Amino acid sequence: MTLAPADRTTKGRGLNSIPVRFALMAGGLTGAGAFAADFALHGAERMEPFTLAQIALAPAGLSALITYLAANRLAGAIRALRASTDAIVAGEFDTPVDVDCACEVGGLADSFRAMQQRLNGNLLRMNLVAYTDVVTGLPNRAVVSHVLGLINDKRGVASCRGALLFIDLDGFKRVNDTLGHEAGDELLRQASDRIATLGLGSAPGELESCVNQLGELRQACPTRPVLARFAGDEFVIVLPQQDGAQEVQDTADRILAALRQPFQIAGSEVAISASIGVARFPLDTAKADELLSFADIAMYDAKQSGKDRCRFFDASLWDALVERTRLENDLRGAVERDELVLHFQPKLSARTMGLRGVEALARWRHPDLGDIPPDTFVKIAEQAGFGIALDSSILRLAVQRIRAWMDQGVKRRIAVNISAPQFMRPEFVGEVLSLLDAHGVDPELLELEVTERIVMADFAEARRRMDDLQTAGVRISIDDFGTGYSNLSQLSQLSFDMLKIDKSLVDGIGASAKSEAILTAVIQMAHALGHTVVAEGVELAEQHAFLQQLGCDEVQGYLFSHPLPEAELEAWEAKRGRVGAVGLLEGLSARLSLVAQAG
Repeated sequence: MTLAPADRTTKGRGLNSIPVRFALMAGGLTGAGAFAADFALHGAERMEPFTLAQIALAPAGLSALITYLAANRLAGAIRALRASTDAIVAGEFDTPVDVDCACEVGGLADSFRAMQQRLNGNLLRMNLVAYTDVVTGLPNRAVVSHVLGLINDKRGVASCRGALLFIDLDGFKRVNDTLGHEAGDELLRQASDRIATLGLGSAPGELESCVNQLGELRQACPTRPVLARFAGDEFVIVLPQQDGAQEVQDTADRILAALRQPFQIAGSEVAISASIGVARFPLDTAKADELLSFADIAMYDAKQSGKDRCRFFDASLWDALVERTRLENDLRGAVERDELVLHFQPKLSARTMGLRGVEALARWRHPDLGDIPPDTFVKIAEQAGFGIALDSSILRLAVQRIRAWMDQGVKRRIAVNISAPQFMRPEFVGEVLSLLDAHGVDPELLELEVTERIVMADFAEARRRMDDLQTAGVRISIDDFGTGYSNLSQLSQLSFDMLKIDKSLVDGIGASAKSEAILTAVIQMAHALGHTVVAEGVELAEQHAFLQQLGCDEVQGYLFSHPLPEAELEAWEAKRGRVGAVGLLEGLSARLSLVAQAG
């Protein structure tokens, strides 16, 4: 209990004061000595010399004894206080201060206790910040690392036996992008509560926190389940002493069922699912760092297999890990050396079919494995932490290609897809403009495609960057329009050149009256705002005809061309030119023939 200031200040007052006590003791002993001396002086004639000496020396001995005992008691309190100080210096912050004295030392001890309590309170707060996730209140990644470190200790092999579950929420990014980060945080809180209560059968506060009363990490393997937020939308569960396949599967099934039920977030009903990977210790591995990697690999396999499921790590996934690690290392080197190549998909005038520009799409040909699909290597780069380096490499290659075409006397616009992490970097606008300046490229020949989800995630910042880019002459396109949450009022406040309709709406032409109605409204709205409309994913002549009828400005898709390497693009354009010229001559000849017949 913390002592009030009055309790501490009353100690050492009056008769409890050490100077007063010593003064009283000295006075008493002096008086006793004087009495003994007087007695010895007047009774000396009737006493034996030895007895007389005893009487004379007795006060001095008693005075020395009493002084020693009093000083020793005082020194004992000081020694106890010093021992407590040494304990704190040694890191034992919860050592009690065993000093109980009404004197000044007792007051000092009370002040010391108050200081210790304040120190412990600050230490607890610091540890809570260090080891607690601020969004969910769960243990954080540092706690997971600590628990895995205990497993690495050979003494923990038996006591730390169990399973590790790696949980990734499916569909979280969509919620974060459409409803905002606050809604995303609320979803994480509700999801963590469900995992604890419905999945593990415990309230979040009843699970193992892995810390002591001062918030310090315990140096012993947990005995109860540990639920931690690992990163982003990822959670980790440690199940001590549980490594049976069926019991772990049952736990995973309860978690999946709990997360499958809709959530109420920001006034909207939100549906997500989860992918879970499981690795067991020491059954799958006796190394802690591998345990986490194995569970992550199993989770990734669950996600690739359709999501909303649990996958246990096995030997086949290890082979996949080796292959993935190799791809990651090779891709990192390819990005650093700008070894990726660009393919180009033509963007055509919907009315005249003239070439308006191209969209750049990255391709990677592995020296041993051949062509690696873009979805595969882009995801590898993002997960390995060099996604932005990949994005920057693609942008640099595109600008270099524009420069090469300019040197050949060809002015051809290239559109480049910009990822959310790349666009939201503070340095992004400056890097784009510096790149254009370094290669002497006309900004009008570069078009940056930004999805509406990126724009709506941080509207004010996106608007500022788009304004800066457009002021410099760079063209901006809103990509994938129709797939996310669109606030048309905000969209009208943005500075951009093109609105790119997503393939999902184009697919509805001839099959969905609603899709056709939306397409009609979108094209009319975009034209009213002064924007060019591009439809991507056009694969059928009927789709092209319908878009022409609506007044769509540009089209691209497999109906006209797949993405082509640079050499094939040039051949494709030359062939189109010859076919167009022949068609024009045939048409002119037919007209002249009709005129001659009429004459």
